[in-house]
Amino acid sequence: MNQRQLKYFLEVYAQRSITLAAKNLYISPQGISKTISSLEDELGVSLFVHKKNRIQPTEDAARLAIHAQHIIDEYDVITEKLFLENMTIKTLPVYCSYDVPQLIPASFFQDFHTQYPEIRINIKEYPDEYIIQQVESNEVELAIVPGPFKPHTINYTHLCTEPFCLVVNKQHPLAQYDTVPFSKIAGESIVIKDSMSYTSLHQIYNFKDPRQSPNVILETSDVHLIHQMAEDNYALGISLMYLAKKIRSEKIKILPFQEDLLVKNLYLISNKKNILSSEAKLFMKALSSFFTK
Repeated sequence: MNQRQLKYFLEVYAQRSITLAAKNLYISPQGISKTISSLEDELGVSLFVHKKNRIQPTEDAARLAIHAQHIIDEYDVITEKLFLENMTIKTLPVYCSYDVPQLIPASFFQDFHTQYPEIRINIKEYPDEYIIQQVESNEVELAIVPGPFKPHTINYTHLCTEPFCLVVNKQHPLAQYDTVPFSKIAGESIVIKDSMSYTSLHQIYNFKDPRQSPNVILETSDVHLIHQMAEDNYALGISLMYLAKKIRSEKIKILPFQEDLLVKNLYLISNKKNILSSEAKLFMKALSSFFTK
């Protein structure tokens, strides 16, 4: 018994006619009849009986039809494009710090997909500490995070350096400046991204006189909320320059900090003990090339 025999049988079963089945399958009626006879001999049963000018399937044929259709469907899954596409598409998860995907334009992913249509990138945003833990435990191959991390366990490639900036209402006294030193916000009420992360702005405080520290009234992962608090002139906001430029408002002014220290360095990282998949290597090469242009 083979796939061809079962397909012929199913067509005869559906048409209740060897002549119509032969026409649909583009073979001779004699070829169909010979195939059905061979199948009956192999199974030791009669599959069809002749009644007037038609043929009728037997009970054995009805039982065979159920199993034959299932077998043919399985053949189709194996041999047709659906199976081939599912097997050839490789999904590559890439974990990122919050807001990092906004650094990478859609054109990058479009170009990557055009060049490597068999690779599906899955970007996921998580807290920095969680991402690093997942890389160290080999739960994910690649991630994009700011430093610091453990260089003896992590391979890293520097992608870019993004400066922090101050977001102020244009009515605020600091709006008269074009740049500000960090000391200018001493005692001011500010809104920042989560400062408890060791990869966040919190590290800045270790280098500053405590008397120069601002009054943090809100920590949030929502950059739009930071800008809204500044727009309402309720507090100053500390954001990243590339994010601040994307959120437009006539009521606020974006001020760069004077200190070179106030930056976030972003790295593409992987576990040193992990052998990267070909998909991960291709994505790493493409992303590194994009940021070095």
